Amino acid sequence: MSDEMMNQGHSNQGHSGHETDFEREDLSSRGVFFFMIGLAVTGVVIYFIIVGMYSFLDKYERSQMATASPLVTSKDAMSRVVTQADMDKAFKDNGTPMLETNERGQFRDFLINQESQLNSYGWVDEKAGVAHIPIERAMELTVQRGLPVYAPASADASTAVSKASAKKAAAAKQ
Repeated sequence: MSDEMMNQGHSNQGHSGHETDFEREDLSSRGVFFFMIGLAVTGVVIYFIIVGMYSFLDKYERSQMATASPLVTSKDAMSRVVTQADMDKAFKDNGTPMLETNERGQFRDFLINQESQLNSYGWVDEKAGVAHIPIERAMELTVQRGLPVYAPASADASTAVSKASAKKAAAAKQ
C-alpha cells in the first residue's frame, strides 16, 4: 500500500466517527453534455457519408451497365424472371434435387394423390398382379375373411393350423 493510504488509515483510526470520503474530481456535467453532442454530430456525419457513398456507387453501377440494343424488341430476352419450366429444362437431366417453388400447392397435390389412391381401385404392379383397393373395402374384406395366419415353424404347427381354420369357420358362420 502507498504511504498516503497508510497515513490516512492511521489518522482515521484516531477519530471515533467513521468518515467516508468521496472522489473530489468527478466528471462535470458540462463534459458529459459535450461528449453527447459530439457523439450525435459524429453519428449524423457518418450517416451522410454512408448515404453519399451508396448514391455514388449506385450512379457508378448504372453508368457502367451495358445498354440494350434498340433493335431488341423482345421483352422476354431482357427479363430476369425464371420460370419452373426453365429450371426443369436446365437441371432435371443432371439428377440434382429440385427446390420447391410452390410448397402449399405441391403438398396439396400430394395429399390429393394419396387420398385418391386410398379411395380408388388401381394397379400397383400389373405384371405381378398387385392391385390397390379402397381402404373401406379393404377393411370390410378383412372383417369378412380375417387376418392371414401363417403356421409357425415349430412342432405346434398342426395345432396352429387347426385353430386358424376353426377361426375362419366361425367367422364365416357369422
